[in-house]
Amino acid sequence: MQSKTLIAFLSLVAVSMFGSCTTRYQDLLRDRDAEIRALNGRIYQLQQEKEEVEAREAAARRDLEEARTKAPAEAVAQTNDLERLRRELDGASVDLRDGRLRIGVEDSVTFDSGSAALKDSSHRILQKIATVLKREFSGNRVYIEGHTDTDPIDKSKDKFRSNRHLSMERADAVARYLIGQGVPESQIVVVGYGQFDPKDARTKARNRRVEIIPGKPVR
Repeated sequence: MQSKTLIAFLSLVAVSMFGSCTTRYQDLLRDRDAEIRALNGRIYQLQQEKEEVEAREAAARRDLEEARTKAPAEAVAQTNDLERLRRELDGASVDLRDGRLRIGVEDSVTFDSGSAALKDSSHRILQKIATVLKREFSGNRVYIEGHTDTDPIDKSKDKFRSNRHLSMERADAVARYLIGQGVPESQIVVVGYGQFDPKDARTKARNRRVEIIPGKPVR
């Protein structure tokens, strides 16, 4: 009788242990399946990111190749435009500086020494400049910049407080003339640099000038 009881007890223990192992095994399987699903999701996400990076790289290569193709043509067109404007605006300097088109008129053409009144000799070139501005920059901001050399104001100090003041008045005189030729006043900005933006450190005369600079379209 005791042996039968012992056998029954051992059987119960074995069944209990087997059931516990089965439950643990099933838990491990569920954990493994969850981890596999998470890894598959991560792999899919990485594949998507890889495809996006490759697409951006391909677009960047296309843009670079397009820019390389356009650059020589644009450079030639820009050079041709400058040469055309130089021929049309004979009597003015036409240059690119700091990435901006600058049309310069030296003071020997536009003003007497110590004066902000336009000379008659300036009218011909300023009329041509007005024509170019209206034709090619009709909707753009136009900066009129006055410049002087470093010599201090002497004979006309009763009229001008400083070189900056003189340069501002000269730029304004040019602006008023261009407005009279049909350039919209609302597009014009007048700036006086005085002696603080020299064009040629060795030649003072080249620094005494007014520059007309087309800017971005007016909003």
